[in-house]
Amino acid sequence: MRTLAIAAAALGLACSTATPVLAGNDDGMSVKVLLADINLASPSGQKLLDRRIEYAARTVCRADVPTTGSRILTQDKRDCLAKVRSDARQQVAAFTSDQQRGG
Repeated sequence: MRTLAIAAAALGLACSTATPVLAGNDDGMSVKVLLADINLASPSGQKLLDRRIEYAARTVCRADVPTTGSRILTQDKRDCLAKVRSDARQQVAAFTSDQQRGG
C-alpha cells in the first residue's frame, strides 16, 4: 500500500502493498488518493498525481467550502494550501527517489 498523508500541518509518506494516498488534517479529516494506476515516470502520470494532490489539499484545507458572501479564499485557507502543496512536493520527491533506488 502506498500511502501519502497530506495534512494541513504535515505530510507523511509510507510505502506498503496497496495504493491509497491519504490526505488528512488535525480534525481527523482524510481523503484517499489512489497511486497504483499512476505511472509517475510519464508526464501525464505526473499531471494526474498533481490533480489528485490538489483535490486532496483543497478538501483538507476546506478550500472548496465558500465563505459566506465571497468566493475569495481566506488567508488561512491560502496558507494551508501553500503548506500542503509544498509538503506534498517534498514527499513525492522523497517517494520517487526511494522508488528509483528500489525501495
